[in-house]
Amino acid sequence: MRSDLYIETVLEKCSALMAAGLWRRSPAVRPRAWLENFDRDDQPAAAVLLDHFTYFASTAVDQMLLSLYRQLRDGLISTMGVERAIATLDSAIFTSVEGEDPNVTDSGNLFCRKLRQTAGIADSRFMDPKRALEQAKAGRLIVFLDDMLGSGSQIMATWKRDYLNSQPYSFADLEAETGSHVIYATLVATRDGLDRLRGEVSGLQVIAAHVLDAADTITGVPHSALKPDLEDIPGAIANLLEKYAPRLGVPPYLENPRSRMYGHTEGGLLVAFEHSTPDSTLPIFWAVGPDQWTPLVRRV
Repeated sequence: MRSDLYIETVLEKCSALMAAGLWRRSPAVRPRAWLENFDRDDQPAAAVLLDHFTYFASTAVDQMLLSLYRQLRDGLISTMGVERAIATLDSAIFTSVEGEDPNVTDSGNLFCRKLRQTAGIADSRFMDPKRALEQAKAGRLIVFLDDMLGSGSQIMATWKRDYLNSQPYSFADLEAETGSHVIYATLVATRDGLDRLRGEVSGLQVIAAHVLDAADTITGVPHSALKPDLEDIPGAIANLLEKYAPRLGVPPYLENPRSRMYGHTEGGLLVAFEHSTPDSTLPIFWAVGPDQWTPLVRRV
């Protein structure tokens, strides 16, 4: 397709997604202003990235969260039977995944609140990880809630972190002693992150509402039926990232050239949520830039 027509087609698709309520309207998502960041010759490659970008508005997140809860329930029923599973879930404790440097703004805290609101679960069943570990010692099911499983580093840090002053110090210690039942439930997971957890963290069951495969990352682009008139689309995208990544303002831990281009752990993700954007998503979507630079979405 002629590149100028392709760009307009992609922008029309974005407008349709906004009109349908699947994307937030500007200024939350600003596709046209974002494309104008780029020199004209670079806009077709940028439009390919935009064409493959996935955005989860808050309404979609709420539905995914309810789906995740039902998946949790159905998984328990399949292993325990209905009566025991419902009793187990009715007494389960929900807790947050803490970052590698724990912070009250970690996304797991938001999802505890969202699940309380959407599923009507009592406040008393939401606890911080320390109190949740104490309840796990008493035999209650513990469910970690998260929005995004990328590399798996955050849940692994939470799993191994010492929360108590005596044995078991951590969830990993409790698993080694008693085989405690702990589930990690996340809205979205990368295939690599799932494989890593299932291979390296014994005793932690992992469920996800949506799994990202290679097609959902930079390595799977392009896979849309419509394409601009470019001879080498992957090459054009690589050139785009190499050209603009040095101009982006990113956190210190993303300052090396590959992270500037592909995000944390070079994840190369093409996704964002209304409440935030993963740091493994391409920084060119969310990073601040020079004067007059407009991010597609913000990473709050």
